[in-house]
Amino acid sequence: MLELRLFGPPRVRLDGTDLRFDTRKAVALLAFLAVSDREHARDSIAAMLWPELERGRARAVLRRTLSVATAVGPALRIGPDGIGLDADDLSCDVRRFRELAADSDPSSWREAATIAADGFLEGFSLRDSPPFEDWQLATSEGLRDTLSQVLARLVADAVTQGELPTALEHARHRTRVDPLSEPAHSDLIRVTAWTGDRPGALSAYRALVRLLDAELGVPPLPETLALQEDIRGDRLTPPALPRPSATRAARPSGSGWIADAPVPAVGTGARLVGRAVELAAFERAWSHAANVGRCLGLVGEPGMGKSTILRAASATVKAQSFPTLHIEGRISEQPLAYSAAIDLIRGMLTLRPDLPQKLGAAGEPLAALAAEFDGAGAIRGPGDLHRVHEAVRTAIEACVDGRLLITVDDAHLLDGPSAALLAYVVRRPPPGVLVLATWTSGAGGAMLPEAVIEQGEAIALGPLSLDAVAELTAGTGLDPAEVLRRTRGLPLLVREYGTSGGDLEVDADALAAARAVVAARYDSAPTITRQLLAAAAIIGTVADPELIRLASGRDEAEAVDAIEDAIERGLLVERSDRSGYDLPHELAREVALAHLSLARSRLLHGRIAEVLARRHAVDPLTSPAGAVARHLTEAGRDEDAGRWFLRAAKESSRLLAHSEELLQLETALALGQRGPDVQLAIGRTRIRLGRYRDALVSLDQAAALAEGDPVLQAEVEHTIASVHDRLGDWDLAHAHLDAALPLAQTAQRARILADLALVSHRQGRPIDAEAAAREAARIAGETDDRIAIARADNVLGVLAASRGDRNAAGEHLASAITGARAIADLDLLIAALNNSSRALQTSGEQGAALDAAREAVDLAERQGDRHRLAALHSHVADLLHEAGREAEALDELKLSAAAFADIQGSDARPEVWTLSEW
Repeated sequence: MLELRLFGPPRVRLDGTDLRFDTRKAVALLAFLAVSDREHARDSIAAMLWPELERGRARAVLRRTLSVATAVGPALRIGPDGIGLDADDLSCDVRRFRELAADSDPSSWREAATIAADGFLEGFSLRDSPPFEDWQLATSEGLRDTLSQVLARLVADAVTQGELPTALEHARHRTRVDPLSEPAHSDLIRVTAWTGDRPGALSAYRALVRLLDAELGVPPLPETLALQEDIRGDRLTPPALPRPSATRAARPSGSGWIADAPVPAVGTGARLVGRAVELAAFERAWSHAANVGRCLGLVGEPGMGKSTILRAASATVKAQSFPTLHIEGRISEQPLAYSAAIDLIRGMLTLRPDLPQKLGAAGEPLAALAAEFDGAGAIRGPGDLHRVHEAVRTAIEACVDGRLLITVDDAHLLDGPSAALLAYVVRRPPPGVLVLATWTSGAGGAMLPEAVIEQGEAIALGPLSLDAVAELTAGTGLDPAEVLRRTRGLPLLVREYGTSGGDLEVDADALAAARAVVAARYDSAPTITRQLLAAAAIIGTVADPELIRLASGRDEAEAVDAIEDAIERGLLVERSDRSGYDLPHELAREVALAHLSLARSRLLHGRIAEVLARRHAVDPLTSPAGAVARHLTEAGRDEDAGRWFLRAAKESSRLLAHSEELLQLETALALGQRGPDVQLAIGRTRIRLGRYRDALVSLDQAAALAEGDPVLQAEVEHTIASVHDRLGDWDLAHAHLDAALPLAQTAQRARILADLALVSHRQGRPIDAEAAAREAARIAGETDDRIAIARADNVLGVLAASRGDRNAAGEHLASAITGARAIADLDLLIAALNNSSRALQTSGEQGAALDAAREAVDLAERQGDRHRLAALHSHVADLLHEAGREAEALDELKLSAAAFADIQGSDARPEVWTLSEW
């Protein structure tokens, strides 16, 4: 028999003999299998225990660990794909604890409390396996919550039996196990008073007040305050039967328990009236989508009912047994690259759990946005970005079951990369798909709204008519004409006015009056409900119930009751598109936030950040670093927030989201992350976006801060030179490259020399240029630096073309292109393709020249370098002009001018326009 003792330090015994392993991960594996009580796939176990290793290596290390773990005998079942433990040959204290906790016999509860005397896996950790540590923490918290409920029942049972000293012992135990549980402290205060120790009870109350203020920033509940007053006034009711709240049934341990709790069904909310025109437009678009993809936009001010129409459209589609997907833009998520796109992919995985298998290799690019797909997991260049866009489109097409409705609420608030992705889909809609999007009036210039207007139809929503108001207020006894006059036909306000029975002053400001109604509903809610709503409002997006509970600091029972109460009051809604709960509209969020003090707000942000940070270690895509950073900032923890913003910038860079990357780097800088590496990163990102003057400011600061670090100084000087080169100030570029050379290491020297050769070429110094290029090639070859080799080939090709040596130019540039593709150096690939195109143009090979230029343009558009994109469009225009394709050439010139206009300094320095080879 295999015995696992997981409360306290882990202990493994086989037939009464202790087992020792040479790897802690063998113990972790056994604990995970025993507690989860099911078989797990090899890949999922490998990813949990060795997250830093690529898949094949992780599986190999798992095989070795399994060979060690086989010492436990036949209880360990190892299959070709799954691994588990035989329940019939296993004794595990955690399993036994759960069985006893679920029993109805008080003697079982006492045994359960004895078993769980120590913490789960006490003193055990795997520092190099964040996913395991997150599982360990979640399991520990779940077991603690279960033990807390067991102790609550033991307190009630002891009181019923008249055993007050025993009840007091259990009550004290419960406050140690669950120190933030106010019901646990209430039991302790009450039982202490019942034993005749009134000073002790009042002391316990004061300790609770201090604890709640320090940890949660809230006062005790009114019920707890009343208990204290009863004790102080000698009015406490003597013990009788156990209180109903104390006999609550035990809940299963582990994270995610709230998700399984019964929650009242949530309907579509407000009735939809007075929107026949909009619904008819939807019906037409939906009907036409059966043959070809369509899009439709709904535009209006807040409160006009845009979201209600989306819900009605979704309900119509679901009633016809067609699938739907829903995403929405949020201000809080705008800085988080691809946050909405990740929601879209998770929605598709819910519709089609077999989507990764169905897509096969076509789905691999989605690994950058969802862990369920196998692939590289990064967007390293425009080719990858294009493949991600196309993979999302292909995935959407795979989810079409006859037809598919995608609803996008607040499309103007989408993060930039998600908006670009969805605009790509809207412009290339798969057959059978209708994209129905909403946005606020005046936001038509946003990326997705612009695409919808371009490809489909946008309908502006106006106020309700008198007939519609009459229908909405039917049965209330209100005069529809008076309601229309006072509400101006704003649907949200008409509903709230009807709910209030006409007791709503709205003449001055309709939305302010609606806010007052929501505030009155909020104020009437119990204290715990308001605390959970405040936590949900601070989170700022759809949140799973465990996150809301952990943020609010309430225990399981309190959280379940409060969530149900909030839903019944219409202050919280359950979301199906993204599992979790959210406030129904921004008015409710504003009201909840307005009731928070600064101290309470900061405390909640801090608690949320800590939970998200733990989750980020497991899945950075669903808990991005930017979200952690935002909450840490709001919590006033600037130093921690700055570090997380740097992480967020790296995540954005990995996804080629340069605007988001720059914002995150600048925020990190403002929060105290002032090292030269941060200034250098800001400078490089600004270069990418064409903000040269700003880039030079950052790089100048980086140079000053890098003194004493010659390698970093060389890197900064090299980068500064690249800016002056782009601006056409080649003397300054040459000077900075000269400054970089003596500081550089060998590999750096080859790359600097390659750029020095190009600058010398621009200055009309061919002999110096050739010498620098040859020296760069020599050093690159000696150090086997593939990046430097490809750069040297690129420059040698340019120089050969300039002196009319077409064969040498072709060979060097072809080698540069091949090398750039092999090392996935996007900048170099664009440069080599451009230079090759110009060499081919000089040779009279117009068709090949245009093909190379087009590929370079396609790459540069997705890469985001506005300067080089402008130069490429200008070059393509020249090629089209030579081919007699004047209309196309003019279009390219317009694109070139627009891109040049984005570059800082393009108006003051005409040399900016002369960029041709690089």
